Parts: sequence; structure tokens; C-alpha cells
Amino acid sequence: MNREQRQRQMLASLPLLLQEGANLGELCSHLARMMSGEPDDCAIEYGVSRLLRSRWHSLAQGWRTPTPEARAASELGRIGALFGFPPARAEQVDAFRRRLVEFVAIHRAGLTTAPAILRLVALVYQAEATPTITWNIADRSARATFMARGPGGERREVRVDLIDNPSAPSSVHFAKVPANRRLTVTNGGLDPALPELRLRPQSGPARVPVFIHSDSGLRLIYVGVVKDGDTLTLRHRRPALINGIPQPGTPVLLTNPFVFDGETSRFTGPDHVGARFSVAERDSSMPSLVPGESTWIYNAMARNELAAFLSPWPNLVKLATLADEVPAAPDADIELRWDESVPASVALRVPADHVPHAFEIEGELGPERRLAAFVRELEWALNYGRAAGIRARVELALPQVSEALELSDALGLRVDLPLAEAQPIGEVVPAPTAGIHIVETLPETNDPLYFGGLFDTTLFETSLFQ
Repeated sequence: MNREQRQRQMLASLPLLLQEGANLGELCSHLARMMSGEPDDCAIEYGVSRLLRSRWHSLAQGWRTPTPEARAASELGRIGALFGFPPARAEQVDAFRRRLVEFVAIHRAGLTTAPAILRLVALVYQAEATPTITWNIADRSARATFMARGPGGERREVRVDLIDNPSAPSSVHFAKVPANRRLTVTNGGLDPALPELRLRPQSGPARVPVFIHSDSGLRLIYVGVVKDGDTLTLRHRRPALINGIPQPGTPVLLTNPFVFDGETSRFTGPDHVGARFSVAERDSSMPSLVPGESTWIYNAMARNELAAFLSPWPNLVKLATLADEVPAAPDADIELRWDESVPASVALRVPADHVPHAFEIEGELGPERRLAAFVRELEWALNYGRAAGIRARVELALPQVSEALELSDALGLRVDLPLAEAQPIGEVVPAPTAGIHIVETLPETNDPLYFGGLFDTTLFETSLFQ
């Protein structure tokens, strides 16, 4: 009740003769203000309420036996049930008190933010403290780091990532595409994507196939021959593949159709390359798929046209003989694959090899059901804190082991092995023959000034000045 109501109640409890007293009225007004005033007035009722609110989790009685019935019937378990937050399997009383306070504090800060969702995930892991959250603006992700007990009760550091608008694989397939047929590809993501293109001729070899990006006019040219039934795979800035085998010696050009005579051009440098193309790349670059629809055209290159495109690189001009004078592109199956960012979605990426120790308690869950129960708890945390209309998913990330292979010999033999794709490998191999290696353990002498000379008609090899 407010101050006026409390003052009237106090005056009503006095005899009628005393209710009209001015001094008693001021006394009751002052007492009512002290009991039910604002925090600045040091109100007694406000202070008692704050004290009880701050001690509810420590005053509530827990359970003595860690059984589901005892946990649900205890005062602490009933308070958790009011919030839809029951104790975890075989959880201790003190641990649940700490998690319940953290759960209530998350509601006070807001549930639709990335820190709130990551704090809910940390509660599923039964983290020892509030997680440390770092942001990666470039990847549109947030990472939570905390300590929790994993398989076998081992205490270890856990890192989980919450990704905004995560990437999802997408593809489109066209069967028996004839030459000069327009192919419409739709990128439903929010960002441009780099596709992976696959071509499989069906009715004969494809000699120097070309893919024309209609929106930009760029031409993606494979300067080689794809046999009937083989599969050509073009990837961004990586060697082309034929049936999965890298072809590092076959160039892949990305250029535009504007070709000029470099020898007679007057608006270029001494090499005359700039007068021929505004775009001329031979590093297997791929044109990007912008959000929305884009159109591609499949065809084959003519010999004279290919020679014009190869003119900036004299060592490649001889490859023009691979193309036919009159191009005839066979029917082919074409497939494009790319990763598109899914709008209005979040993904929680967690380590697959870390299942909280609470899910491994024997008798609670079988070994085959622990991971499934753990994923359901993570999905609950995502759905509990997400905004309406946001799709959420859980991704299990396998740990990656970084390995290196280094070949060395005590004889000093060095061998360079070129690989089709850059895959750095290193490992130390012991020498094949026995040997003795002596290491000097005495520290080196550190002299500020050290020289030889003649001093007082006496020849000294060295003189030391400190």
C-alpha cells in the first residue's frame, strides 16, 4: 500500500478522540513515509522486500537425495518449475542455486540478444561461471568461452559460436543442356556467393567449353578438352578437376568479350595487355553469384576467338589449336553448387566431442541417448531466447587436428615435391644412420671490449676491460 493508505489505516486504529490530534496526524504521516516511501526515503517495506528478493535462492530448501521426485518436491525445485527451469540430472543443490540465479538474471537483461542465448547455452553445459563473450564482426558471429565438466567429469574449456545468417549449401542441376541455352540460377542468400561449376558432356567431347555470365558479360573459359562422360569441376582460384583429378597445367580464364589489337593500340603501356581486356585473369577465378537471379550461357569457343583471348600470354597461344574452327558444343549436364547465407536464421556451433558430464551419469540415460538428449537441451536454449520468425539450428563441429610432415636427413639432402594443390604437410623423420651430436652447454663469453695489443713493452694477445 502507498503512504496515504497506510497513514489512514494507522489513524483508524486510534480512538476517535485521538484521531483529530494534529501532532498524532503528523507522527502517523512520518511513520507511513518511513515504512512505505520511495527508496530515497529509506523505506522499511522497500528494504525488507529487497532483502527477501535477494535471498530467495539461498533461503529455499533443497533436496537431500538426488532423485527426480525429491528434486521436484523441494522448495528450490518448485521455484525452478515456476520459471520452467527444472534441475538437471544428478545436479547438486548449490550448483542449481547458482544456475537458477543466472537464469533469472538473463530474463532481466533480455532474451533476444546473442549474449543472452549464449548464457542460456552455458547453463545447459552447467558452466562454472558466466561465459566470456567475444565478437567477430567479419564473420557475423559471437563466441562464448567458459569452463565446464565434460566426458568423464574432466574439467575443460568450452568454446561455442553463435552465427548470424549462417551459410547453407545450395545447388541447381540442368540435364542435357544444348549449346547457347540460357540457364537461370537463383541465389536466395543475403551475400554474393562463389559457385562451383560441374560439366559432363553427354554426346561427344567438349572442346574448350565456355560459360558466359549474361549480367556482367564475363566469360569463364576452360582451355582444354573434356571427354564424353568425364566430369569437369571448376572452382574459385583452385585447379580444375577432371573426374576428381587436379589439372594444374590446364589454364582457366576469366575475361570479358572486349578484345582489341594490342600492337596498334596507343592508349596502353609497353606490354599492350591493358588495351586488350578490362578483365583478364588466368588464376581459375569464378564470377560471383549476386543475390537474386543470374543467367548463364553454355557454349564452346571458336579457334580464332580463343587465340584472341590468349594473346596476352604468348606461351598459351599454341593452345588455341584445341578448339574447333567452327565450334560445336555437345549436350551436357551442368550443375552449380554454392553456399548461401540463410536470412532470418542463427546457428549454434558446438564441439561434438564434449557432452556435459551430467548427461553421462549412469542410470539416467543410456550411452546411445546422451548426445540426442544434449542436442534437445541446446535446441531448447535456442528456441527459448530467439525472436519470433527466426530459424535456429544446432551444428556439431568435429575437432580439427593440424598435422605437418617434414622430410629431413642428417646428410643434408633436400628434395622439393610439387603438389597439384597447396597442402602444407610436415613431419620430422629421424636420420637413417647413427651419429654423434655434441652440444656446447657453457654460456658464451659476453665481453664489453676485447682486443689484442702491446702494453708497457709487453705483448698481450688479449686485454679485457670491465
